[in-house]
Amino acid sequence: VNTSQSSVYVTLHVIIEKVKNPSFCSNLLNSKSGADLITLAQYTIDVVRVDMTNTVKLINTLIAHPGGIKALNHYKLCLQIFVNDGGALFVLENIQRVLKEGNYKLMNVGANDIMTGINNCINDPSFQDTSFLPKSAGDVLQADQIIQILSTFLLSN
Repeated sequence: VNTSQSSVYVTLHVIIEKVKNPSFCSNLLNSKSGADLITLAQYTIDVVRVDMTNTVKLINTLIAHPGGIKALNHYKLCLQIFVNDGGALFVLENIQRVLKEGNYKLMNVGANDIMTGINNCINDPSFQDTSFLPKSAGDVLQADQIIQILSTFLLSN
């Protein structure tokens, strides 16, 4: 795919109506109103990177003071989901690369992989997490869903 193709634009409300949390999406993308899909995708990737980095810092803090073995095991699982080889941060860098290459199919696959991993952290049946982690990881999940939707629009153009 030639990335020098003409820019593709979609109005924000068309994107916002496809997400699970429209107000989150609206708050995230409103500052980029009028931008093309590539610009919106790059911006969202940058937001996800910052959110993931902050979530990893939080997980490391929770590991340092877990308050029990079940909690420790849960936080270690979540840390692996984010930082292991092939983890969410690794996949996000691949999404960044394939966006530049114009491979929106792989971008979509990557966004799905991130969702699956983070859902496994948030929805761990063996541990009821009362920390700030589910909210932090949930924000990553919501922004990642925007990447997934943007890649779908890019694929259809």
